[in-house]
Amino acid sequence: MVEREIKNHRIVIKNAENNQIIADTKVIRYDSRVNSIIISAQSIQNKKFYKIYAIVFGENCMYKFYGTIRGVMRENEIEVLIGKCETMEERQAVRYPLALEGRMEGVYIDGKKILFRKKIPIQAVDMSSGGILLKAETGFFNIGEIYYLLLKTNAGTLKMQCEIVRMKGNGTLTEEYGCRIQNVQWDQKIGMV
Repeated sequence: MVEREIKNHRIVIKNAENNQIIADTKVIRYDSRVNSIIISAQSIQNKKFYKIYAIVFGENCMYKFYGTIRGVMRENEIEVLIGKCETMEERQAVRYPLALEGRMEGVYIDGKKILFRKKIPIQAVDMSSGGILLKAETGFFNIGEIYYLLLKTNAGTLKMQCEIVRMKGNGTLTEEYGCRIQNVQWDQKIGMV
């Protein structure tokens, strides 16, 4: 495992003793010299020693680690010492390039549509049977958020409920957002097969 596979990706850290979630955040960096992952200190409310296990949603697979958190803060960061890596899931679904561009016009809150003053440009980069990769402005989505995406085609409209599961910045004003497709509804146009 190298840093680029997990940097800026989601990490879920659980207490190994009681299975309670300690943090659900993203990896700031990975230090291969001491085999540790650095996360934001704000991610953990009770900063103390923990025996933990962590799941990292990497670029191409999910990793599971057992380790410890000492609870020591440095420059608003906490170090998670990890042991041997265990690969949980390889991504084997075929990805299809899309290169579709659209706009996000609003969000649904409690079933009501709230329109934005300015439409936000979004690009669909690729898609697999279980997910879709979007590109949008930096900081627009957060891990864990759920939204509806409409893809309009000549044959009808595909409505997908998606959850943001990973984010990757490229040093510009845009980020890539890896989304898990949770629910799909197909509205076929009349007269189309």
